[in-house]
Amino acid sequence: MKLSYILRLFLGALFIYASIDKIRFPEKFLKILYNYHLLPDLLLNPTAIILPWLECVVGVSLVTGILLEGGIIWANLLLLIFFLALMIDYLRGMNINCGCFNLDQNPSAQYHMLWYLLRDLLLMSIATYVGWDLFKKRKGGV
Repeated sequence: MKLSYILRLFLGALFIYASIDKIRFPEKFLKILYNYHLLPDLLLNPTAIILPWLECVVGVSLVTGILLEGGIIWANLLLLIFFLALMIDYLRGMNINCGCFNLDQNPSAQYHMLWYLLRDLLLMSIATYVGWDLFKKRKGGV
């Protein structure tokens, strides 16, 4: 199996996994979005509903290969947005639960924004590699 295929499946599964609790518990995800203090109130509810479904669709695209080019573009775009949102709050001195895979708002939990940023950088590099490999093949490269 080719590395990019395995990484694509990994990313797809990760996007699907990340979407499940957000789809099941949009009110908890809404609270997490609010904690970022990045979106106007008017956009919080639609984002809490649409974003998890978009993550799920992207994940399904990556796993199944259906509309793969769009799926990998969206994966890269979403990961960049997530990274930038975390970076902005990190630079503001905030230390919040990113809400990526866990919607728990336990105030005693110790969150580590640097870990979230490093994790997102790793995921962005994986998605970039998968996209580069995919589009290289489409252009007739080896």
